[in-house]
Amino acid sequence: MDIKEEQDIKREFQLERVILFSDAVFAIIITIMVLEIKLPEGMRHASTEKLEGSFIELLPKLAAYIFAFFITGMFWAKHLKLFSYLKDYTKQLIIYNLIFLFFITLFPFGVSVMAETLSPKNYEGFYVYLTVIMLALFAHTLLTGYLVRNAQQLCIKPNQIKINLEWKAQKFNFIAIPALFIYAIAGIHYKFNPEVFSYGFLLWAIAFGVIRKRLNPNPQKDGPLIARIFKSRKRKPAKVVVAEPAD
Repeated sequence: MDIKEEQDIKREFQLERVILFSDAVFAIIITIMVLEIKLPEGMRHASTEKLEGSFIELLPKLAAYIFAFFITGMFWAKHLKLFSYLKDYTKQLIIYNLIFLFFITLFPFGVSVMAETLSPKNYEGFYVYLTVIMLALFAHTLLTGYLVRNAQQLCIKPNQIKINLEWKAQKFNFIAIPALFIYAIAGIHYKFNPEVFSYGFLLWAIAFGVIRKRLNPNPQKDGPLIARIFKSRKRKPAKVVVAEPAD
């Protein structure tokens, strides 16, 4: 085995360690979030009414966990697709990846705040969690941008990477996310009515989806790894066999 082959094997092994570390962070985050869903201590001999009341109190935490689970899964799928194009890594890539994972690790905090404070008259906890999601999305966009800029060095099929990663639509995050933060800060400072404040977030989400759809009308659905996991397979029509008449 020559030196080049040894270097290739070492680089592949180190890149695999980066991916495994990232996957472990996602797995730990999901596990930590579900640990928040538990009954109070001393319920072994509690009455039926008290047990029912405890279960009802757990419903907001359960709903927050379900919501957070799918959001975390969405980010894991994005990360999986992103790293499926890599053939090499750099120190800067690791830094961008760590920044992204840092915001992912804030998810349990955001879920806890949302579950403990969310009510018809109190949306601050939801805004905190939404902020965490937006920061994670912004960090993911930075990570994607670094791959696009260094595709020749880091990625397989570098000439297709912008299309495969839907970079034209993802760049819109650099405008949409800061705009949302400015709106949120203005709403908190001027004490907007909670319902009016929520309508602003809803309008932002609708506009965000519409503009991204126009920027990327035909999203990539056949990435090298993610497609094999999530792509739905079209069923082929069964062939009709016509029996030949007997002689």
